[in-house]
Amino acid sequence: MTSTAPPFTPTAWNGLRLTVPSAWRPTRLGLGYMLFEDGAGPAFELKWRQNAGRDGMEAAFRAMTPKGRARRAEALPESWLDRLAAFESMPIAWSTGAHTGLGAALFCPDCGLAAVFQAYGTAAGPSPDRVAEVAAVLASLDHHQPGPPAFAVFGLGYTPPPEFLLASFHFAPGRFNLHFAAGRRRLDILRLAPAEVLLARDHLARLAAQGFGFDADVAAATTPMGRCPAVWLAERQGTGFGQRLLRLCGRPSRLAVLRHDEAADKLLGAAIAAPKPIDPGWLAETAAHCVSL
Repeated sequence: MTSTAPPFTPTAWNGLRLTVPSAWRPTRLGLGYMLFEDGAGPAFELKWRQNAGRDGMEAAFRAMTPKGRARRAEALPESWLDRLAAFESMPIAWSTGAHTGLGAALFCPDCGLAAVFQAYGTAAGPSPDRVAEVAAVLASLDHHQPGPPAFAVFGLGYTPPPEFLLASFHFAPGRFNLHFAAGRRRLDILRLAPAEVLLARDHLARLAAQGFGFDADVAAATTPMGRCPAVWLAERQGTGFGQRLLRLCGRPSRLAVLRHDEAADKLLGAAIAAPKPIDPGWLAETAAHCVSL
């Protein structure tokens, strides 16, 4: 009887790509942080900083491990070491009685990334299954992707335009927001679900206004995106004197689009605020990169 390997899910977050067991769920996120849990509790934790240098490896070690309980571990499982050959590494371990952690602080000499990961286990340490899972995760770890960092989590896939960096994010059941910034421009990405339930309560234009923070009575234009029904909202996009004066006084131009992906039962969209009127074609292309996973 042959054994079947557990399914894995591709995940990407702010500069890192990895695949994790499908039973793991991201329960905490930071700008450079991910904590995954399974049905038994915490499973795997990862923290990183781009261009942090070797000093960043030590700082990550101190930030990630329980104060006063962390120590340098004697060794890591061979299956982990084989997958960390590209990094300088410092094994770490900690114990809080019922739980233990085993991992390493990492430094990539090619790009300066500093990181630390740890696998959670019982008082006896990570189980053989957990060791094998983490080995597979480490083998998938990729932080040298060209171009802007990709995001693939909570059923949303998105790659922002060049120059836009993640500034904040928000997750609540049925809603996921990513907020990016590039100078004075602000880009918001939105995923709402389940669409069928939401649209039974309100129409698409009202949901778009609520989701992107427009006034409830803002005018909406219905223009499909591909095969998906979509609505567009705009504020201060005009070229008249009054509109230009408002923008000069610090009230930016705003443009948003929200589409109904009927096959995925999700509402997906993007909104941008900028000092000058926004090209709808640019926003349509940007919003098209927001896809369901």
